[in-house]
Amino acid sequence: MANLKELRDERLRKLDELKKLGVNPYPATSHRDHMAGAVVQDFNTLEGNTVTVAGRIVGIRKFGVLAFIVLKDASGQIQLFLKEGDVAETIGAQSQIGLEHLNLLDSGDFVEATGEVVKTKTGEISVAVNTLRLLTKSLRGMPTVQEGFTNKEERLRRRYIDTNVNHDVYERFLRRSKFWQATRDFLNKEGFTEINIPVLEQTTGGADANPFVTHMDALDQDFYLRISHELPLKRLLGGGYEKVYDIGPRFRNENYSDEHLPEHMAMEWYWAYADWQDGMALTQRLICAVADATWGTRKFTLANGLEVDLGQDGQDWPRLSFVKLLQDRYGLDVHTCTLEDAVAELKKIGGEVEKIDNRSRVIDKLWKKIRVEIAGPAFLIDIPDFLQPLAKLQADDPRLTEQFNLMLGGTEACKAYSELNDPVDQLNRFLEQQKMRDAGDDEAMMLDIDFVEMLEYAMPPACGYGHSERIFWMLEGVTAREGVIFPQLRADFDETTKKIYPEVWELEQATSGERAQDFSKKITVLVNKELEPWQMANTVAHISGYMGNNIPKEQFVTADNFVTSDGKTLPRNTQYPIIIKRASEKELHKILQKSREAHLKHHVFIKEMQDTNNDAEITDTLKNQSEDDTIFYGLGVFGSSDQVDALTKNFQLWK
Repeated sequence: MANLKELRDERLRKLDELKKLGVNPYPATSHRDHMAGAVVQDFNTLEGNTVTVAGRIVGIRKFGVLAFIVLKDASGQIQLFLKEGDVAETIGAQSQIGLEHLNLLDSGDFVEATGEVVKTKTGEISVAVNTLRLLTKSLRGMPTVQEGFTNKEERLRRRYIDTNVNHDVYERFLRRSKFWQATRDFLNKEGFTEINIPVLEQTTGGADANPFVTHMDALDQDFYLRISHELPLKRLLGGGYEKVYDIGPRFRNENYSDEHLPEHMAMEWYWAYADWQDGMALTQRLICAVADATWGTRKFTLANGLEVDLGQDGQDWPRLSFVKLLQDRYGLDVHTCTLEDAVAELKKIGGEVEKIDNRSRVIDKLWKKIRVEIAGPAFLIDIPDFLQPLAKLQADDPRLTEQFNLMLGGTEACKAYSELNDPVDQLNRFLEQQKMRDAGDDEAMMLDIDFVEMLEYAMPPACGYGHSERIFWMLEGVTAREGVIFPQLRADFDETTKKIYPEVWELEQATSGERAQDFSKKITVLVNKELEPWQMANTVAHISGYMGNNIPKEQFVTADNFVTSDGKTLPRNTQYPIIIKRASEKELHKILQKSREAHLKHHVFIKEMQDTNNDAEITDTLKNQSEDDTIFYGLGVFGSSDQVDALTKNFQLWK
């Protein structure tokens, strides 16, 4: 069986023949006036009429003077019936293909056909073609439905094939569009206004998440990709808008899972003069309306096997108390238990206990062991104030927030609450969160003093709500990656691709016996951002020298030399990328600890190493100095790209 390169070469040959015939294989204009599905559906009306259809060829058969083409467009499929003597001959200037050159067409090509709507002798609704035009010549054949396209990695990398071959996947993303359109329609009908807010933020907040960091050259300042829509939309409430929402992407620099993606679509609304009770009622109506419009049902079987029934209109979803659930399961009073009490319970159930955990994080982990059992729909209420720094407190018990979480499919599908609008209280809560960040909790909220200032100008009482497209994934019954059209994947190109495009990839090197460069590993050097340029250069030089000396030569280079055109040899550099980034001194200490825990090869360059090259002096100094008191100038880490990136992804390149 011919391989992909050979098949592509054959199509390139046909492409060349078409061009020699004067055919433009990629014309700009099509004259389609009917969709394929409409011709089939309206056959009784259209029979005998002349129509022009266009689409992708999914099958060609030729039997002497007759030929049949199956044509597919977004509406469905139709058969093209071609008969010698009825089909116009090839006219290159019009990209017109006659029956005599039908062999130059392949499955996957896009064509346009004009002819009479008929039924063949076998009863097949068809277009009896009198003119056939080539619209696009394909150089790679699309797999047929019979051949299938099932490899998960390939499907995610080449969605354009996946949606062509697997109709259920094609339909899924039409439903995804309906899901968000139904959300807009519902909110607009309820009097909300969609106002788009920035993706780049100087201070990010509104959720417990690690942000992506980028740099804006125009301002020479770092920005964060938003992790939430919350704080800008609440600024709009302070600006006089009363019902606002936004639908768009948000970014959380976390791992992939069946329920989470670093980039995903989300919606948040904010409603002035409403409270959490109003929000629960609106949320239930919203979810039911969107389900009706998207799937036409309120009963679902989720990917994890849980059964969900959204119920009938007027039937309120249950309310579940967070405090009571933890009391009943663990015997813990979340208001009075200590960190040690919570950790002890987490250990009993085999939960992960990290060194930097605080009481809030441990209680949250205990809760997550319970939530996986709740199919929902239900509203989780009675959530303690220390777990939600942006919500108002309940009047009857100020230890609890006026917050509700939508429980669906064993997870929290949304968070919503009566918004905090007391600027003094908000500032105090931000300060508590900042202490958590300073103690090493990267997901604690940043202190946003501009938001506090907005509250001092006064924001009306309000309820706010947000959910991501995870609700779509759950009700659709798919994982997160299956639920988005183009999920992020590590860049990868197979050997066939490299052979097809030799101008992009060099296939052979001048030196024999060399190995392919290994991009699965890397060296990253984090440098104290307070250093002078000469100190930075010296730090990088020492760390790079140490790291290179501790990696065996057969791993460190792909071969001994490069060779110039005049035969001179130049020593190879390391086969591993060396990336230089900047970090604070406190962050260097933190990453060193994580490097040790991950058992990564590493080197730390300290102030004393730059002050003297005498190891005996450094040894004497460190005898009376703890690691915490030692000033770090730089840290080098070597290992798999995944591991190194996980540790250093939030740091900016040194400029």
